[in-house]
Amino acid sequence: MAPLTYAHQRKWSIDGFEQVEAALRRHDGVARAAVVSHENRAGERHLVAYVVPDVPDAAVTKHVEKWRAVYDSMYGDTAPETTGIGDDFTGWNSSYTREPIPLSEMRQWRASAVERVRGLGARRVLEIGVGSGLLLGPLALEAEVYWGTDFSEPVIERLGAQVSMDPRLRDKVTLRCQPADVADGLPTEYFDTVLLNSVVQYFPDAAYLSAVLDVALQRLAPGGRIIIGDVRNHGTLREFLTAVHHAQRPGDEPSAVRAAVARAILGETELGLDPGYFTEWADARRDIVAVDVRLKPGSDGNELTRHRYEVVLHKRSSRPTHLADVPIVLWGSDVHQVSGLEAELARHGGRLRLTRIPNARLVSEAAECGVPATAQETPLDPHALEAWGEQHGWAVLCTWSAEAPGWFEAVIVPADGTRCYGGVYRPMDTRARPLANAPAVSRKASRLPAVLRRDLAAELPDDLLPDDILVVARIPLTTRGEVDHAALPEPERADGQ
Repeated sequence: MAPLTYAHQRKWSIDGFEQVEAALRRHDGVARAAVVSHENRAGERHLVAYVVPDVPDAAVTKHVEKWRAVYDSMYGDTAPETTGIGDDFTGWNSSYTREPIPLSEMRQWRASAVERVRGLGARRVLEIGVGSGLLLGPLALEAEVYWGTDFSEPVIERLGAQVSMDPRLRDKVTLRCQPADVADGLPTEYFDTVLLNSVVQYFPDAAYLSAVLDVALQRLAPGGRIIIGDVRNHGTLREFLTAVHHAQRPGDEPSAVRAAVARAILGETELGLDPGYFTEWADARRDIVAVDVRLKPGSDGNELTRHRYEVVLHKRSSRPTHLADVPIVLWGSDVHQVSGLEAELARHGGRLRLTRIPNARLVSEAAECGVPATAQETPLDPHALEAWGEQHGWAVLCTWSAEAPGWFEAVIVPADGTRCYGGVYRPMDTRARPLANAPAVSRKASRLPAVLRRDLAAELPDDLLPDDILVVARIPLTTRGEVDHAALPEPERADGQ
């Protein structure tokens, strides 16, 4: 069928939109659908369909089983190490080069994660997804009790054999083989810390993570916290995949890169989460009194520091210091150099939020990272800013900016030993962007637009066929429960229109 030209001056009615939406919703694999008309820069109208893929229970189970098989295979035929728990970095390869991430960088990554947990005073720990014991090794020695669960039986058997060889750990470490969303055998309101480190990216979708966090919350004693480490940022997924493509195929034309990245996003098999997911989850649960979202610490410029972050969710009875209303100072406008921060802090009573800071970690990816072309401010490295704070007696809490993925924000307060902060990250209207992908149906979702286009062509008249079919994680709604057209993403067109 030849494509329609806009000489026809296509006109659509509400009834027509509803007809297309109904046809889409009848299709196997579509959970929700919305159809709207977009106008491009030339004044032409385009009919755009937005579809949310269905995530059936069978797809969730299949996804979990796939990752279980990976870890069963990785650890099933290896004998337990005798050197010490937590020194096995097998499988930690760079997405850019496909080579192992340097051991020095992985040790620094682990040291930062351990320090974060220690700094929160963890004594009774439950680690969901304990793996090879990268965190258990250094943390269990100083904990009162340390429980670890994992869905891979070979992982638990191997780690259990290592624990049994260490008399310091035998009586304080309990290991259980069970999926992350299963609470069987775990004491209720007992642990002061529930830890999920570098594991949520293997979950099938955000709904599964929500179920796991609910399990964790029920195991947590009042005043405790859930620590989620190494979260992949969905907000920089396009930029990350673009950088990976450039690293592996540097000679590709821009149009080929865009097409390849678009396919990679739909086919992404690991879970990415916008920080707004965690604020939304917490807002729906009265037991959570503070959400603390921070950039990954560290001086190494790799994907772990560039595109991942950590979250602490504090349970009721905690006494958080709330930072949402700290005075705002603009980088490049109110202050141009780090040396000017002392004067700004004095002017604002010793607390401020520095905003719109170009993230030096992402400079090489800035063109695809959403930094406005007019931004000429000097980029800052979050690690360097934190180091400045340590030297001058300030706590520098670096977090993502909801305004643009290439920016970050830094809340600067006195370094007084406070453990519980809330409002470090400032969420904006989360209806305007997807908060997660759905790895469980990624392969099916990548084929969904072509399948829908074919089926609609056999069912609908030509003037109702959408020009674009976009797969999205959710349909944004207004406060009245109607589709929020303004919050739907614009279709990307090859001609830039």
